[in-house]
Amino acid sequence: MKIIIVANSPKKSFKEMYHLNPSDYFIGLDGGAMELLERRIKPDIAIGDFDSTNFLQEIEKNAIETKIFPAKKNETDLELAFMYLKNIQGATNLNIEVYDALSGRLDHELVAIRLLAKYNEYKVKLIDKENTIELLKEKKVGVVNKNAKYFSIFPIGEATISIRNAAYELNNVTINENDTYTVSNAPLKNDIETTIYVHSGMVYLFTIK
Repeated sequence: MKIIIVANSPKKSFKEMYHLNPSDYFIGLDGGAMELLERRIKPDIAIGDFDSTNFLQEIEKNAIETKIFPAKKNETDLELAFMYLKNIQGATNLNIEVYDALSGRLDHELVAIRLLAKYNEYKVKLIDKENTIELLKEKKVGVVNKNAKYFSIFPIGEATISIRNAAYELNNVTINENDTYTVSNAPLKNDIETTIYVHSGMVYLFTIK
């Protein structure tokens, strides 16, 4: 079982990228709840202020639960979803995939990425047709998809990392937010995994298809 969160970016990827597993737990954010319903998936919960959809009545009728928030609030709809995760038993041990949170407004996209650090107790990936973004914490190993064209690493503040089996490798090197040489790396095309080990700190791993 995974937790699937569908947001409401104007550039959609969920229908094309997600492969249905009926045992998954589905969260629809605002108009993202309609994306689920259009695939004949009943949202376990629909969350948001629903200011960007005209189908609230249909969502309320078909979602198992609907939580409506005021449009004037401090949190984005995606943060409301992350806040809700504590209500799902075992959520910290489950893989969480977020679709349709990228490729729209740049400010919303930046907030979505930063939320990975704020809620780093969860194992979250932001996914669209071109990119997968995840957070790697201290003492964790990230594995780059062998089919990826590129990958990039961005530290939060300062981090010490090693990169193995890549076009540009590092061994226990400290990088900070002003460094650019961990952008546009590539996995080697062999039978060995391309890995990133985080010795200290936290980093964002961008995988580009």
